[in-house]
Amino acid sequence: MNKLWQSAQIEDQKVEAGRYAAELHPMALSMLARRGLLTAEHIEDFLNPSWEKGVHDPFLFNNMAVATDRILRAVENQEHIVIHGDYDADGVTGSAVLAATLKMLLENKNLQTGDQKQEIVYTQAVSGVDPEAGARFFNVVKDAGRCLVDVYIPHREKEGYGLNQESVDLIHQHGCDLLMTVDCGIANVKEIEKAVALGMDVIVVDHHQHGEVLPPAMLIHPKVDGENYPFKDLAAVGVAWKLATGLTKEAEKRGYQVPAGWDKWLLDLVSIATITDIVPLIGENRVLEKYGLLVLNKQRRPGIRALVESANWRKGELDSETVGFVLGPRINAAGRMEHAHIALDLLMEEDLDKARLKASELDTINRSRQKATENLMQNADKIMEEHASHSLIFAWSPDWSPSLVGLAAGKYADKWGKPAVFVGNYGGVWIGSGRSVQNYDITAAVREAGEGLLLRHGGHAQACGFSLDDQAKVIRFGELLRQHAAAHLVLEELQPVLQYEARLELKDINDDLLSTLKRFEPFGEKNPKPVFMSGGLEVVDVSLVGAAQNHIRCLLKSSDGRTQKFIGFYRADLKEVIYRGMMVDVVYEVGESEWNGKKEIQCKLVDARAATLN
Repeated sequence: MNKLWQSAQIEDQKVEAGRYAAELHPMALSMLARRGLLTAEHIEDFLNPSWEKGVHDPFLFNNMAVATDRILRAVENQEHIVIHGDYDADGVTGSAVLAATLKMLLENKNLQTGDQKQEIVYTQAVSGVDPEAGARFFNVVKDAGRCLVDVYIPHREKEGYGLNQESVDLIHQHGCDLLMTVDCGIANVKEIEKAVALGMDVIVVDHHQHGEVLPPAMLIHPKVDGENYPFKDLAAVGVAWKLATGLTKEAEKRGYQVPAGWDKWLLDLVSIATITDIVPLIGENRVLEKYGLLVLNKQRRPGIRALVESANWRKGELDSETVGFVLGPRINAAGRMEHAHIALDLLMEEDLDKARLKASELDTINRSRQKATENLMQNADKIMEEHASHSLIFAWSPDWSPSLVGLAAGKYADKWGKPAVFVGNYGGVWIGSGRSVQNYDITAAVREAGEGLLLRHGGHAQACGFSLDDQAKVIRFGELLRQHAAAHLVLEELQPVLQYEARLELKDINDDLLSTLKRFEPFGEKNPKPVFMSGGLEVVDVSLVGAAQNHIRCLLKSSDGRTQKFIGFYRADLKEVIYRGMMVDVVYEVGESEWNGKKEIQCKLVDARAATLN
């Protein structure tokens, strides 16, 4: 479906840019206005993210002091700590942040006491658990054969999201004294009540929507009612990092010798999930992402280095786009296709040779994920015509893997410009995932339409997950969800939109623009990578390139005689519009390419159409 091109430029917004008015490309003022940056102070904070000003004290969290005290008591007394994470990149990296910090503190404690019996291991171990049920404990620290720190991440399809009654029993049987949830837990009220009744203390590290009743736990969650922490939009890995930072600060007060810069060296993990979980890249997140990318590019962590190598990434520095399209999908592939412990194992690995073997395995899993997703999409394409008359796409099949339906939902929501919900089946349980459009809370819609039908549900305004136990309920739920969307969305107004920053003349594509765009990095949610539109351009030359002839390269000329090269990766389809002598409008990104040591401006095509503008 053709997308509606729409300018995002905000008119009549006065930007007090101060000294930046002369430093930046003229296009920068409209870009700043679009992001709500209208004063010199806000512009300064955005263009020059400051660690000192932008990163808040972790002890501003209401329960940080009590949580860090409880964890350090567990370390001192060598109690058994279990970290229960989620199977996506946010849960995996958040679990790794806390697991690595606890391992460091336990090692440090032994050095202080002279106890040399501690054995630090990195193995996937099934401890009295039926692997067919998907349950595994990832051992992080053992002392004379006794587990002190474990990570438990549920199997995506066999166990589902978050805690359940069976996993609580399993964790209790494993001897857990202190349970810490990461990227889950806030909605598991009954499960945490059970854990407390069994004698476990519980710390919830989460950022998801919560219900009216909160679990009886120490909550490290920026959005719960009454929470004083000033920044509300951290990813779960960001919340885990705040806990790790608070923990190391308190540990130092108690005499622990925490390695210099420990918290900052964890930011490579923070940078990954801050992008993949699509949290707003503003405020504290922007600061964490900026410094996290600096750490990520040092590739000091063997698992990260091996992951980059396995992806054959040789295109310069790792940026937010690389994280979103190269690293993040590989980490997520483990939980989608096998088990998330595979990704956790890689991130925790300290030996580079072993990390390379594990990264190779993860790369193979990701290739399988790509092929399976492609097959699902081809299958879904055949049934999409029936959705044209609905405000919401609802599709299901017993042959679809629940681990992939979220990817499909996201692609179709973007392609059709309407909410999309896809449902698959595993072991007789129907598991669905949805993605939404602006101004439609898909999680609220699922909750309202699915009352009395759903086994479980949860998510964010733009993404949801749920499960049902009967095909008839799936059909009924789909009907109710479509009715809900019809009542809240106007079908005629739903259309896929391609939003561009502003119209740009070819003469304005220069080094000053490129330098300004670099000042706006890192890009992400609430600070999208800019795309521009140029109209009324003549196609001077065009060719298909690449081994499969699936990229299009062209030279376009404006009415004033200026020319500019453009490349459209995997956009050979644009040859129907871009041919020699044709007048076209184009939407594109402005970046930089390097070949044989020579750098030049690269304009990457996003879309093209027959010219409608002069």
